[in-house]
Amino acid sequence: MEKSKLNVGLIVTLSGRWPRELPIKRHAEYTAWAKETLTDMNLVMPDHVLTTPDEVNAAISDMRKEQVDAVVMVYGAFTGDDIAASIVQKMGMPLILWAPYEPPYEREQRLWANALCAMTMNAAALGRLGYPCHTVYGGKEDERAESKVINLLRGYAVKKAMGQMTIGLFGYRPTNYYVSTFDEAAIRHTFGMAMNATELKTVFDDMAALPEEEVKADMDLVASTWDISRLPEGHLENHSRLYLALKKRMKIDGYDFGIIKCWPEMTTAHTQPCAVLGRLLDDGVSIGCEGDVDAGITQVMEMLLSPGNAPFITDMIDLNEEENTMIFWHCGNAAPSLHNAKYGPTLCNHPLVGQGSAFWTSLKPGHVTVARLHNFHGQYKLVLMQGEALDRDRLTRGSMIQVKMTAPVRETAQRLIDEQIPHHYVLVWDDVYDAMKQTAALMNIPVIEL
Repeated sequence: MEKSKLNVGLIVTLSGRWPRELPIKRHAEYTAWAKETLTDMNLVMPDHVLTTPDEVNAAISDMRKEQVDAVVMVYGAFTGDDIAASIVQKMGMPLILWAPYEPPYEREQRLWANALCAMTMNAAALGRLGYPCHTVYGGKEDERAESKVINLLRGYAVKKAMGQMTIGLFGYRPTNYYVSTFDEAAIRHTFGMAMNATELKTVFDDMAALPEEEVKADMDLVASTWDISRLPEGHLENHSRLYLALKKRMKIDGYDFGIIKCWPEMTTAHTQPCAVLGRLLDDGVSIGCEGDVDAGITQVMEMLLSPGNAPFITDMIDLNEEENTMIFWHCGNAAPSLHNAKYGPTLCNHPLVGQGSAFWTSLKPGHVTVARLHNFHGQYKLVLMQGEALDRDRLTRGSMIQVKMTAPVRETAQRLIDEQIPHHYVLVWDDVYDAMKQTAALMNIPVIEL
């Protein structure tokens, strides 16, 4: 699912009349910070402070040549409106204006930076010119300022990556699941994602055509990894065939992530895919279940913001007001990396209808971000919640976790219903709340914070 990295330009500026000692110092400090902090991005940084029109134009030319996606402008000292205006006008992209704090004052000494004033002036000027910008106040040592810059850049990185993706539909939606319908034009407009489709019959044909030795090898791996004593006869073979077939088909058809119609056809074929989808997630292959495209997009956004952490598409099935907990459960699609080994995960059939493979397990404790993108009459909304996953055994068949939520659970559940948010949510074991919020803002998606 990995796409090209974000190309970031970072410049340090001042107007010509201001002393250069502080700007030179800031240039060294902030370029070093970028190299140390933005390791997952390609950096384009001039080796000197920008002051004159010629210096600015040369930097713009270099950044355009390197196809920079976002520019961070750090105030070495007071900077007129011309530099910010030239960048957004000639590069056609929003600018992140970053004003560090003033150095310590000395009564008989001059003002050395005046960065906050300059940023205020530049932002106002860009607004009058009709150019967007972001503003950040505070030095790189201030966690609030640093986090805002990082989350802005992470948001642009996600926006870029999603705009290069192709969704693969395996079937349409389960019977009577109106909430799993989707608006392809709204998806393309909002996220830039293309969409193509592969019939479930193709998947079944792929399963049948697999070399027997390859299927046997995966069956042996599964049998040696999980307790399969309660898995019905023939279901392990179907599990391995589907796992291998989907993994190959995603590459053959060039899909960055997929959505599958997991019933009723797959139920009839004794190959319900829950556990397969969990295993694929740990391989970095995202395929959302029950034809829910919007949940699948949410899952991809979380994976981009939290690399290496598998999300969990799930239902919220119950709540406990005394403990302020919500119970999140699904049929058995939780990735093995999420399983709580303390309570003995097992690979069984589907917990409700049988006829497939599913992980029956409680999930690991830790901080979770809960999210859901939802297209409501052509406009996407993002619901965000957070809480602490508790170390508890499962209460019923399937994959589940009890989460102590930050907000009151009864009011939260009622708000979700009142906002007409569908029943699937996506959990990720990481704090990406602010990053999700910032990413949504860059895509003009309203956020419902709960």
